[in-house]
Amino acid sequence: MRRFIIWILALLTALLPVCAGAEAPEADVQARAEAVCDALLAGDYASAVDAFDENMAAQVSAEALEQGFASVLPLMGQYRGRGAVSQTAQDGYDVLLVVERFENGNLEIQMAFDGDGRVAGLQMRPAAEDTEGDAEDGPWTEIELTVQADPAYPLGATLCLPEGGDADLPPVVLLVQGSGSSDRDEAVFQNRPFRDLAHGLAEMGVASLRYDKRTFAYPDAAGESGTDIDLRGELLDDVNACLDLLRADSRVDAQRIFVLGHSLGGMMVPAIAAENPDLAGAISMAGSLRPLWEIVYDQNQEIIEAARAGELSEAGRAALETQVEQLEADMVVLRGDFSGLSDDAPLLGISARYWKSLRDFCGMNFLDQIDLPLLILQGGADFQVSPEKDFPLWQEALADRENVQFCLYPNLNHLMMPTTGQRNTADYVQPAHVAEEVIADVAAFVHEG
Repeated sequence: MRRFIIWILALLTALLPVCAGAEAPEADVQARAEAVCDALLAGDYASAVDAFDENMAAQVSAEALEQGFASVLPLMGQYRGRGAVSQTAQDGYDVLLVVERFENGNLEIQMAFDGDGRVAGLQMRPAAEDTEGDAEDGPWTEIELTVQADPAYPLGATLCLPEGGDADLPPVVLLVQGSGSSDRDEAVFQNRPFRDLAHGLAEMGVASLRYDKRTFAYPDAAGESGTDIDLRGELLDDVNACLDLLRADSRVDAQRIFVLGHSLGGMMVPAIAAENPDLAGAISMAGSLRPLWEIVYDQNQEIIEAARAGELSEAGRAALETQVEQLEADMVVLRGDFSGLSDDAPLLGISARYWKSLRDFCGMNFLDQIDLPLLILQGGADFQVSPEKDFPLWQEALADRENVQFCLYPNLNHLMMPTTGQRNTADYVQPAHVAEEVIADVAAFVHEG
């Protein structure tokens, strides 16, 4: 649920929204973008803010920028230099994407420049590393496919088929990511949980399909800040197109199609199942039945407590408290009836349109509409989706159903990987793999279905 890029960097992303709207000049915006990145890397946050337009400068102070960027930078290790710099146009803005390379992974810094060459939006997220020549060999065959819910947005996908095994066609699992920009492997720093799942399941006779999200393949057109997209455009349309692709594929068993959703994808499992009653079963991995804004609120509370306990300048502490006041005010709106609020109104840095969509597709709305087998997976060391709040809610809501299984893994984090014990994004920097017991439990559930 990463708009939270799998829900990591949640506060940072909310503080640094991507905006859109005016006509760009013929200025060398690439040089401007690199200058902003140089300032961020040097810790010169005042210079970075000097490049902002009036609206951005009013929203994001140098102190707030430091809180966001400086909380991530120490996790990245030694700086290794600048990678690719790309430029596109969106709604009259020049959008620059700069990749900064570090010892522990890469960061993508995306900036939107207005008609005066000023920064109108800024966003940061972990970037997938170059993986050319890094393919793994194993008892599987991977086939490249194209998923196309919308002709304007064809998406790359990988069908992973087990080799050998029974003569029967294998069951297949569609892997659905969390929110925000995510590739088909759901790469987070050096970790690739969906590739781990695909290859691990193939070793156990289960096929899978994983695909690049629209917000990853088309970050400019998809409106990742939520101003131009809702959950149907971000997730559901492409999920349904993937399922149609699998139903028509003669290499898998169309009667044994399962969906595994992670994070936001796990939250969406009931809605996906309601729209696809022919599914053989569904798995929610680190998902929740609570509204997403409650998850974000809990995450931010932990970040705020850590920030308050740290060393802040007077101006930085004032900026933090201003953000806290805005957070609380937005939560009052989100916990009430905000149906009449303008779709473009910002709440927690995201448009009301997106929050309305999240409200409408909340899993609680669909549980009574589905009766297929369900598997609920949760990491006990997950600091993003609460094992104390969210896992028991699934158990309570589904207590009377005999075709539901629950698995809680005490030492696994949000990525279903062994935790380092750090309750922040540093837990994801260490290279790891999805725990074998998780893959085994998913495979057993699929074969039982």
